[in-house]
Amino acid sequence: MEYIVYDLEMTNRLSEIIEIGAVRLGWINSELVVLDTFQSFVQPKMDSLNTRITNLTGITKKDLINAQPFTSVIKDFRDWIGKKEYYLCSWGPEDKWALITDSTYHKTSIDWIINHNDLQFLFSLLHESDKGFRYGLSRALNKLQISLEGSQHRALDDAMNTAKIFLAIHKDINLEKNPRSYLESKIFEPEKLVYQSKDEEEDKSSSPFASLSNLFG
Repeated sequence: MEYIVYDLEMTNRLSEIIEIGAVRLGWINSELVVLDTFQSFVQPKMDSLNTRITNLTGITKKDLINAQPFTSVIKDFRDWIGKKEYYLCSWGPEDKWALITDSTYHKTSIDWIINHNDLQFLFSLLHESDKGFRYGLSRALNKLQISLEGSQHRALDDAMNTAKIFLAIHKDINLEKNPRSYLESKIFEPEKLVYQSKDEEEDKSSSPFASLSNLFG
């Protein structure tokens, strides 16, 4: 079994994917380690990059102008994932919805979006199960006394930091196998979008993913 820990960056208005970053984790000599990484920009078709997202992520129009379209990048991503059995892991529920939304719009398969687990939810249950809120990524790293590396809101850096959290907690959590999890796209649950506090830098008000809920009214 391998673990694909991934992160997406998106546009502001329609939450269209503009960058995919991922870390592959697997077992070597009974130790869970980083095996490989993936990063690609995605040229948006429905939406455009604005100043807010450039300021937040550092991604510019120059980065996207020569990027491949979603259909090509998602094929490359699936090829990189490979044929071994895997879990898909993200920090929060939003990235799964974005994968489903963009795949559906571009008429590409969603049957690979399986065994999906929300590491933010599992981490928050592990540390604050009685309070009903979630940790942002940087606060979770601080909780574990793990240094944040790279730039926040860049897909591969966020995926790598998420992977470090997973490596620290994987023995204390149980991942679910849900081979039909992509069918959840028929029901959107906005109550899942809960963050820790008003001063959390990744709270809903500042999240570039917050507008995603509008697509599932």
